[in-house]
Amino acid sequence: MVSNDENYRGGSSATKVSVGSGFLSTVRVGSRSLPLYPRIILCLGLLDTVLIITAIVIGVYCGTATEKSAPDQTAQTLLIEFKTLQEMQTEVIQSHEEDKQALKEELKKNKELKLLVELNQSSCDRLQTQIESLHVERATLQSHISDIEGSCGRCLSGWQLINSTCYFHSVSETRAFKNWQDSMVDCISRGGNLTVINTWEKQLNLYEFLPKKDQSLQFGAQRGAWIGLRYIQADRSWVWLNKVTLHGPGYWNVESLNNQNEGDESCVAILNMRTPERTWFHAYCRLEKEWICEMEPN
Repeated sequence: MVSNDENYRGGSSATKVSVGSGFLSTVRVGSRSLPLYPRIILCLGLLDTVLIITAIVIGVYCGTATEKSAPDQTAQTLLIEFKTLQEMQTEVIQSHEEDKQALKEELKKNKELKLLVELNQSSCDRLQTQIESLHVERATLQSHISDIEGSCGRCLSGWQLINSTCYFHSVSETRAFKNWQDSMVDCISRGGNLTVINTWEKQLNLYEFLPKKDQSLQFGAQRGAWIGLRYIQADRSWVWLNKVTLHGPGYWNVESLNNQNEGDESCVAILNMRTPERTWFHAYCRLEKEWICEMEPN
């Protein structure tokens, strides 16, 4: 069975053809009738082509966009890293400045401390000098006290009481050296005379009283201290100032007796160098030496 339905729309007509239990749709184009399915397939093909072209265009666009955005992203990453490094550099510089300032403060404190130490050292040196000076004054005062206590006021100032005799040693004088004659005159002006050593006890006293000298020293000018003994040519003997002639061997130093000749110009001095038995020596009376005076206590 065949049925034809004609619809006139712009000169075309559609014909439905029944095939078995169904219909085959056609379309008339001009004087020709075309089946409807090929048109649909053609439209679908065209649609696929458009979709493919669209997909290609979108892919190209996305690829281009990706290529353009990659450098931007890299630049942004580098910018972030640069800023991070800049911040780190700023922190390092700030830390360096802080350390530098701290070092300046420490150097300043060290300089102040050094100055303080120098001032303290200077003060300590002054104090040490004062202490030494006080020690010297104390020793001097103790010496004076010992002199006063020892003599109990029985000897004049500057004299020392040893046993029962007051002794004066010229070493304390501004001009501590005189010849034998002037030394005797000085002792007389003080109320005494050059010491006379007429006993072993007095010899020991003077040995302890006088300072000890270096044994390497030689007898001669300005060595030793004058005592009241000289050689009298007329008597050919050694005579004390109290007019008593020396008897016995005396306390001569052997070197002195061997090296000098006795004569009218010979006077005796005492010098503690070895033992108390060997302290006397004679020299020219005109030589200047220290001297020792003695006097009876009050």
